[in-house]
Amino acid sequence: MTDLLTVENLTHIYSPGTPFEKKALSDVSFSIGESEMTAVIGQTGRGKSTLIQHLNGILKPTSGRVLIHGEDIRSDKRLLRAARFAVGLVFQYPEYQLFEETVLKDISFGPKNMGLSNEETERRALEAAQIVGLSEDDLSKSPFELSGGQKRRVAIAGILAMEPQLLVLDEPTAGLDPRGREQIIGYIKNYREKHRTSVIFVTHSMEDAAENAQRLIVLHRGSILMQGTPFEVFERAEELKSAGLGVPKVCEVISELRSRGINLKTAFTPEAAASVIKGARARD
Repeated sequence: MTDLLTVENLTHIYSPGTPFEKKALSDVSFSIGESEMTAVIGQTGRGKSTLIQHLNGILKPTSGRVLIHGEDIRSDKRLLRAARFAVGLVFQYPEYQLFEETVLKDISFGPKNMGLSNEETERRALEAAQIVGLSEDDLSKSPFELSGGQKRRVAIAGILAMEPQLLVLDEPTAGLDPRGREQIIGYIKNYREKHRTSVIFVTHSMEDAAENAQRLIVLHRGSILMQGTPFEVFERAEELKSAGLGVPKVCEVISELRSRGINLKTAFTPEAAASVIKGARARD
């Protein structure tokens, strides 16, 4: 079965042949399956935003390919256009890109550009608004009347309304308080479960990555340092720290307890840690 998305040997160089030449990505390869939730983690300036802008053709690779369902998105103009709709990209702080007179018009902008009927456009916009917790009263307001958190939800709803096969989000919880972060992650997970959409999200939060992703991709200096399940990645905590990355606080607690002579298995979420500690106490 063909993967939904395949990235093959992707390299991107900014300003090649000039004094400002910079290699942002180097020989990056990975694949994303159907209905998979993947987190991309790494330090600031290590290529994460550059990477995701290749996935729907905003940036052109210096070398390498991006394939959707096995087809190179740059092999044909038709495929490139289709990729813009198949891969829905939510930029960091997307609320700054709102521009329509009303919330409903803003959410409807993407589906309308897809050439959908007015009826289908409205159906998708209303469903997306409901998924992100916007009320019927909100839809008639100017987006600029809303709070920062509400604006974030409007911007995300505008991408959800396009019903992409792959939803890509760059730091979707950046700048939000804990409650706002939890809500945004909840909306994304609810949408994924309803539509069986694959999701890639860029994050600096190791907790968000550990608790919500099925697979992690770790970028370091423009290359993939490691990838695998949260367990496989956080088992290599010392390598992550050497690359300037952290681990979930839970991993640090487990590590501290091990240093005190308590034999504990690896755990990277609070629930898993509670189970591991309970099991250790039962053995004692």
